[in-house]
Amino acid sequence: MKIAIVGGSFDPIHKVHLQMGYQALESLNVDQVWFMPAGNTPLKDRQLTSKEDRLEMVKRAISQEERFSVCTIELEREGKSYTIDTLKELKEKYPEDEFYWIIGADQLKQFDKWRGADQLVTLAHFVCMDRDGEFGESVYDIQKIHMSPMPVSSSDIRLGNKLNYLPEDVLAYIYEKRLYVEDWVRTRMKTKRFEHSVSVAHLCEEFARNNNLDVQKAYYVGLFHDIAKHMDIRAQKQWMEAKFPEHLHYPIPVWHGFVGSQTIQNVFCIKDPDIIEAIYHHVLGTSRNPYAMIVFCADKCDPLRDYDSQPMIDACNENISSGFDWVKEENEKYLNKG
Repeated sequence: MKIAIVGGSFDPIHKVHLQMGYQALESLNVDQVWFMPAGNTPLKDRQLTSKEDRLEMVKRAISQEERFSVCTIELEREGKSYTIDTLKELKEKYPEDEFYWIIGADQLKQFDKWRGADQLVTLAHFVCMDRDGEFGESVYDIQKIHMSPMPVSSSDIRLGNKLNYLPEDVLAYIYEKRLYVEDWVRTRMKTKRFEHSVSVAHLCEEFARNNNLDVQKAYYVGLFHDIAKHMDIRAQKQWMEAKFPEHLHYPIPVWHGFVGSQTIQNVFCIKDPDIIEAIYHHVLGTSRNPYAMIVFCADKCDPLRDYDSQPMIDACNENISSGFDWVKEENEKYLNKG
């Protein structure tokens, strides 16, 4: 068989990786494409997400294409993983098969740094696939194929950008396992606001657990409730004029709740109506949706605030509805006093 190998950290895998696989099927006329998650790669300067999570994301991403499969040879290897060791092992196991090793333009530029580069090109056909048409030069005989532009990278996604380039099953797994998500929030707010958001998320979990509600959903309501808090006022105003013109009369500090309910849909691809409603109402406390009550109370009772909120926390744990009434009453007293 002719087998194309798409290797990478896949941290996480996204649609460009899949596009490379389809391009190999079409342009190289291979029989199969093997996606090979890297183990401990020598040219990475950061800690990778666990091999178990990266493997599961690959499996989910390729599940709809029968010509795609996953190869775990590098994940199973201890220590640093070098391509030359992998290819030697593959040639020994599958001596009759012909391998095409797919790389990107960034890898082409540093191919001379790969261990045993001279021998590598004798063990497999190396093919560079690029989305920008700027392959760069190489002294090695490496075939070059241009792909349709798709401007995304795994590092973009780890920062919470361009999540629409994730396969739906992969995005669902990321949310299920809470991979990257706190970093997505961290990059969009100041440190103190981020610490508050995480604290509120954990308190939302506590309230949900004690009121027999969905803990995971409550966590995300809390984590994302202030996601638009530090958005530029001009950008918030654009959102308000486009989506919530009837609420423009509210003071600007209130806007981030409305805008946040749109941000989680458009940027973070969260479509859960309870989460959307809860964030929309969290500033004013104008909904009795249980998740809206949870985040309103957790926001006001955050233990990081400079007052003793434990009695109200206890009340919310006992019954979120009556706890919400108490917290809202105390909040209105504070606002009227101010």
